[in-house]
Amino acid sequence: MNAQLISSLFIFAVGLGIGILLQRYVLSRGTHVALLERDLDKLKGEQLHLKDSIEQHFHQTADLTHSLTNNYKALYEHLAQGSEQFTEQPLADLKNMLASSQSDTSIDAPKVQADGEDRPEKQPETSQP
Repeated sequence: MNAQLISSLFIFAVGLGIGILLQRYVLSRGTHVALLERDLDKLKGEQLHLKDSIEQHFHQTADLTHSLTNNYKALYEHLAQGSEQFTEQPLADLKNMLASSQSDTSIDAPKVQADGEDRPEKQPETSQP
């Protein structure tokens, strides 16, 4: 019976040792899982905060772009009104006037030859009565 008691105690000690090792393994995995879950929740929170910040940034960018467009539109309208107000002649008449003034100045202007000398253009001959 003594051998039976010793073998029972030995089996009990081995079982107890295995139980302690399993408990530590399971608990350590549980705490490790809890740490990972806590880190995951933290990262999800940071991601949501970043997403909200980016969304807010793009909304502000859209608002600023819209107001910039409206300001450019107002500037264009202001310049168009000034153009209409301060221009006495229509655009076509202005072009004709510019074209005639350019043709007048091109007749009087000397032509530059390839050698760099200025030579006046020949004046049209006029017949005297």
